[in-house]
Amino acid sequence: MNGNRQTASFAKPGIGKPHLGKPHLGKTDRHSGQNARRRLPIWVVIAGNGVMAQSFWLLGAGGMLAKLVLLVFWVLMVAGSLRTIRLGPGLLTGLLVLAGLTGLIMFGNSTGGGGDEKIRLIGNLMMVPVGLVAGAVIGRDCLRILMPAMLFYLILSSSFYLTHEGARLNHAFLFLGFFALCSVCNFGHRRWLMMLTAGAVFLSQTRIAVIAMLINAVGMIRFSRAMTWIAGLIGAGIVAGGVMAYLPRLVMTHDSGRLAFWKMFAEIWRDGSDGQRWFGFGAGSVEEILSQTASFGSFGALHNDHFRILFETGIVGALLWGTGWAVVILMVRQTRLAVCLLLSVFVTMITDNSLNYGHYLICCAIAAGISAQEGKNG
Repeated sequence: MNGNRQTASFAKPGIGKPHLGKPHLGKTDRHSGQNARRRLPIWVVIAGNGVMAQSFWLLGAGGMLAKLVLLVFWVLMVAGSLRTIRLGPGLLTGLLVLAGLTGLIMFGNSTGGGGDEKIRLIGNLMMVPVGLVAGAVIGRDCLRILMPAMLFYLILSSSFYLTHEGARLNHAFLFLGFFALCSVCNFGHRRWLMMLTAGAVFLSQTRIAVIAMLINAVGMIRFSRAMTWIAGLIGAGIVAGGVMAYLPRLVMTHDSGRLAFWKMFAEIWRDGSDGQRWFGFGAGSVEEILSQTASFGSFGALHNDHFRILFETGIVGALLWGTGWAVVILMVRQTRLAVCLLLSVFVTMITDNSLNYGHYLICCAIAAGISAQEGKNG
């Protein structure tokens, strides 16, 4: 597959300065001032938009099929650019960690869901690594493939729904992923698009999504400018006033039930056998246990992906999980925006089920890969 024929290295030889490589020197683009790169053929971009549109519309029919289409497409896109990737120490370490965690899941304990749950969890774990590599080796062409279909879907499918805490806009994490993509695009009106997307995230009244968006924004801000601080403080005051007046859920404190379920699963894990504590209760065990509770219909999931990994894959899996996150953040550590994008995903996993949100994960990872490859510092 023709792509951006740019050699991407995830780490220089040696431990000192892991990075995502440099583009070949070439013709300077008159709009962005960056080195021009070969673009994907237009038919690939059009076909890619079609596949992405299909994956979005399949969300209504079931998340697993939608994520399968999404993951297979980006794996094929990365496979078409394999010869542009140099296997540095950072990338090799990441692959070994991913292989270890995948093997632990595949050969670990089985639940009622059997192999389907294992495949589902492995597919979820693949989203960030695949997206990160795609963003690094394909570059901004990822945006041409993903953003039009995503914007079209959000415009047509977004709506408000009423809760006892007020009206909320749906698709909080899709808007959050779109905000991540906007943070690395460079067309003329991106600020207006980012502002509209940020407004949508606020209107969702999903606290962890707002926090993640602010972490993303930190990666784009030049804190050395005095005007940044002045405008930022004024803007923060206006936003805070608007939130207090019109979006009360964002500042409410209430018992969502998470703590009770976390305590229950902590006790189950503590009372498990040595094998279960070290190697987990098996993929799908969280949903299997929750399905036996009266609150399963309204709660449905653990709302803490880090705890879920510990419960389903044990101490060994949790160590591999933590090591994997450390590796990917170290690989992009020279670019503040890329680090903030990955940290924002990590933070959402503390109180939500972000590991199940394939489109959100792939968006943030692609944005981080593009940012790291181009060396943006916000």
